[in-house]
Amino acid sequence: MAAKGDRERLEPVAKMMYCDGRSLTAIEETLGVSRQSLTEWKEWGGWDAAKAAKDNYEAQLLTARDTIMVRITEAPLQAATHIDTLAKIDAILDRRAKAAREATEAIAKQKGEMFLAVVRDLIEFSRIGAPDLCSALQEHFDDLTQYGREKYAA
Repeated sequence: MAAKGDRERLEPVAKMMYCDGRSLTAIEETLGVSRQSLTEWKEWGGWDAAKAAKDNYEAQLLTARDTIMVRITEAPLQAATHIDTLAKIDAILDRRAKAAREATEAIAKQKGEMFLAVVRDLIEFSRIGAPDLCSALQEHFDDLTQYGREKYAA
């Protein structure tokens, strides 16, 4: 679960995930933010308007790209007049796709770091108050870290 005061760090990520089509349930599971907090952020942060604007913008870019491709097909000798515009549209779409991939990777990294923090806290706790747990953690440490790598791989 996200800690109190994480809003400044997590809200922009949650909003981006929502705008990319992720459900509140998926965001809740990924970021560890309560449904109540996400609902509040969504209502007060204008997430629906941002998602609609993003979807509309990308749809317009794709429509423009398709229109240009039709024009190039219909008049191949005039293709040179459209190539620059087509390249710019593709560059914008590529940048947006790259940003989405990077955000997904950042979330995976953050989840991995959170997993390691919990493992560190568990080891510290067991060292002080539960020596049997500490022994079990030491015995299965490689399995535990492998589990974390597989579950939170970017």
